[in-house]
Amino acid sequence: MSNSADCGIVRQPNPLNSPMPDGPLPPHVDGCFGCGPRNPAAVGIALNLENDRIIGHFTLDERHQGAPGVAHGGVIAAVLDEASGTVPTTMCVPAVTAKLEVNYVRPAPLHRPMIVTAILDRREGERKLHIHARLEHGGELIAEGNALFIAVSPDHFFAQGAEEGDIPFFGV
Repeated sequence: MSNSADCGIVRQPNPLNSPMPDGPLPPHVDGCFGCGPRNPAAVGIALNLENDRIIGHFTLDERHQGAPGVAHGGVIAAVLDEASGTVPTTMCVPAVTAKLEVNYVRPAPLHRPMIVTAILDRREGERKLHIHARLEHGGELIAEGNALFIAVSPDHFFAQGAEEGDIPFFGV
């Protein structure tokens, strides 16, 4: 199996059949760690849908630090998860992360603009969405992830404490 970090391959997205138009996407919820405007610790990813691809721009700071000057690996995983989780959102498919495998290639610097992208790699039946995400800085690969998301009923989010109107993408 080839590793895209080793051979520089950028995967092409499968069609999302998204009812959403290309352009900026609203935050999932105001308090979201990845994109929420009301979370003081948020990464603050500005997400866009462009040609069946999620593209997010952001800059990390001391709130996201691991070793001095670089981001914590858990924050990098969260960024890949955020971008990956936006793929089913644009498809209006309520889904949750079942598995996320992260390949860390190099340290992610603080105070430098980064780009995260995510695509639908393939769909398996009605419930399984396989998603590939990449994090880059200055054109260099920082990390990539392969995620499995499982489609769930909107009731899943109510059972976890969501209230009516919390997640309009999913009818919640």
